[in-house]
Amino acid sequence: MIQEDIKDKLIKWMIDFVEKPNPMLNNWAPCPFARQARINNKIEIQFSEIDMLISYVNNSLPLLEFNEVVVICFDHTQIDVTSLQEIVSNLNKRLMENNYIILEDHPGAVEYVNNVHMNFGHCGLLVIQKADKLTASSEQLNIKGYYDSWSKEELDSIVLWR
Repeated sequence: MIQEDIKDKLIKWMIDFVEKPNPMLNNWAPCPFARQARINNKIEIQFSEIDMLISYVNNSLPLLEFNEVVVICFDHTQIDVTSLQEIVSNLNKRLMENNYIILEDHPGAVEYVNNVHMNFGHCGLLVIQKADKLTASSEQLNIKGYYDSWSKEELDSIVLWR
């Protein structure tokens, strides 16, 4: 995994997909807050080997005092979807008590919202944020109708579990 190549692809994906209004999502961007965070340099992108993932997560938490999001990129071929989900679930049990939350993206766990493919696809990602900020943003989007086109299953798996 060539880090600069992945970083370039990640930023391009953000600009071309994550930040771009999508007609299948009622003309909402998949993440309406991503563009502002990127423009303001509030996204920290890091890379980890799979055996160091938990340490990287723990060491990344202080970075959220200065950033909106920390994204940890890793080689998804080194871990299966179920193992990654177990690790993230266990981390979230501990971290949510301290106001942090991790969302995972593994190319093997294909995720759709209203028939829109949401995965990055080039590597695995852990997206770490402050839980209270994510919840407040989600509530703000809910009031504005962002989730109106989402199915109950999509809401449950992506939003309501937290």
